[in-house]
Amino acid sequence: MIMKTIQIFDKLSLETKIIIYGGLVSLGLMLFSFLAEDPLAFALGVLFGGAYSILNFRLMQLTFDKAMKMPSARAQKYVQTRYFLRYLITGVVIYVAIINPWVNIIGVLLGLVAVKISVLINTTVSKKNVLINEA
Repeated sequence: MIMKTIQIFDKLSLETKIIIYGGLVSLGLMLFSFLAEDPLAFALGVLFGGAYSILNFRLMQLTFDKAMKMPSARAQKYVQTRYFLRYLITGVVIYVAIINPWVNIIGVLLGLVAVKISVLINTTVSKKNVLINEA
């Protein structure tokens, strides 16, 4: 059963793997909520930040997919505009986390790096698989 799951997972695209790892990292970070002063607020913060992190990654993916079909000059302006909008939304997410007493800001910030951690995990796993296959 585990081997079948691994084989299915190997067939997924890199982007899908990163999104899945991002969700798993967020869930893993939520396990540390019992160490926080308010465990529910911390868990909600990680959930909020992790969900946005995954959404932000997906939006970036869609932006680049669409930009690849455009002429160079138009694509550059399109990507820059989308980049600015994503960071503006990230600022709004952090602002909402700061003013909202139900969400822990540290949890949100940890959730925001979930996709970055998942990229590191995926890179490490990929390099490990290459080294094993070369041996």
